[in-house]
Amino acid sequence: MNKLARHALTYFATAGIASLIIGGLLLFTLIDKYNDTRTIDVAHASATLLALALGQTLLNTGIVAYVSTRRSYMPPPLPPIPRAKTVALIPAYNEEQNIATVVKEAKNYVDLVIVVDDGSTDTTAKRAEQAGALVIKHPHNMGYGAAVLTLMHAALAANADYAVLLDADGQHDPKDIPKFIQALQNGADIAVGNRFTQNNVPAYRKLGIAIIRQFLRLFGVKTKDPENGYRAFTRKALETLTRELQETWMGISSQTVYIASHKKMKITEVPTRIEYGPNTSTENPFSHGLSILWTITWTWLTEKPARTLAIGIAFLALSVTLLSYVSILFNTARYIRLTYTTLAILSEIAATTLISISLASTLKT
Repeated sequence: MNKLARHALTYFATAGIASLIIGGLLLFTLIDKYNDTRTIDVAHASATLLALALGQTLLNTGIVAYVSTRRSYMPPPLPPIPRAKTVALIPAYNEEQNIATVVKEAKNYVDLVIVVDDGSTDTTAKRAEQAGALVIKHPHNMGYGAAVLTLMHAALAANADYAVLLDADGQHDPKDIPKFIQALQNGADIAVGNRFTQNNVPAYRKLGIAIIRQFLRLFGVKTKDPENGYRAFTRKALETLTRELQETWMGISSQTVYIASHKKMKITEVPTRIEYGPNTSTENPFSHGLSILWTITWTWLTEKPARTLAIGIAFLALSVTLLSYVSILFNTARYIRLTYTTLAILSEIAATTLISISLASTLKT
């Protein structure tokens, strides 16, 4: 159930849209049959109603669950954190095999290493502490994005000028940390790693990142490697991101570059190498990628509630207009327009969904 809640839009909303499409097709054929025979097939009509009702229910369930999980994150109490000009931030979950090595190497390049143990069931926290990291523990597995948010708050508590985020599994080489810090010192607000200067990126990852990259371009965000978790932030960037970020799972990487781009931050890219091991990802590539696309879409919808409300009202006006035209035509010719009727009903569903998202997004906690 926890996984379903985290990926609510991926599973529920996607299934809801699919069901609405099926319902729309069923409605189209139902009306077509009525125009030909002047009778309504009860089974066909029932299937149509169920498909539309199920679609809207699943879509709304996905939205409600997504909002509740994202707004349930509260930064945990932070331990005393010493002041440090440069910090390395490492989110970790069951990484007892790698965490000590990563911490020890990162310490060579920063003043302080901070690890968030995201509810690990192994000795990750103990080994990180023994290696010299300051460890913050989540009470349970709250998600990669939640761990990143906690790390950002910790970096601000350390009054850090520069913070470098890297993975705990050894994919990111700590020797690259100075390159990220240098990029910030040269004027960037955020430095994002670019893995495509190397040749060993698996084909399925290249394809997935290419899709995400092109999808982000639709929203005016141009980053070659938006899902690279190796990145660095200035204090100014951290202050903005801790206010704006809501994603608590893997979509936080793309949400970060989206927000940074729309907030006019200067983003630069740093060539870096990623070592792919046999156990570097436990996520299904398809559901993982779909989750990120949903996160980007949700970020756009909630970025400007007034814009989403206007689109919702436009869909509602379109629905009323089409339904009025269809009613007039039916009263005069006893003929139901297939396309217009289907669009009128689907537009109403889109309108109520968008208006609900707009109103809900104005009620930020």
